Amino acid sequence: MSFLSFRVQLIALKFFLALAVLTNTIMAQEIETQYYQVVKQINGAELRFYPPAMKIQSNNDFNSLFNYISGNNSTREKISMTSPVYMGDGNGSNVMAFVLPNDFNQKNTPDALSQEVKVFESEPGYFLALEFGGYASRKSIRYYADELSNIAQEYGLITIGKTTVLVYDSPYKIIGRKNEVIIQIEEDSM
Repeated sequence: MSFLSFRVQLIALKFFLALAVLTNTIMAQEIETQYYQVVKQINGAELRFYPPAMKIQSNNDFNSLFNYISGNNSTREKISMTSPVYMGDGNGSNVMAFVLPNDFNQKNTPDALSQEVKVFESEPGYFLALEFGGYASRKSIRYYADELSNIAQEYGLITIGKTTVLVYDSPYKIIGRKNEVIIQIEEDSM
């Protein structure tokens, strides 16, 4: 390899790293996170109470959800992105859901214009949650879902449905990613 070729590769690498840092900084804006209350810590997991929240859901179609918050809704209102993004509905369905900002309720939430988007208020409930880092791959999700199930069994907690994956970060964020697996817990078993 010639010195010139090496220098071009080095410049390209520096450009890529600068672009990655800039993108990560821009995409790391503070966004509202869904409210929950930690009831107690259990063997590395958290038992949480989630109050009702307005959500939008699709059959794993990010674009239809993004279009809704970008103004493709009954009031043409642009809505801030929040975290986390829900992957799966706890019943094994392949769905994606966005939590709407806290100031939305059943009365002021715009209707969906797309039949691909369902607008609803979630039911309150208790959930066991386990955090993990990196990208949420099938392998890591399965591993942490099994860990969560083992913790629930060990502490005599009766689960409802299947695990749901919560993704907190933009796909552009590379370092310090946060994901969780959660499963609903029957209140009488706590």
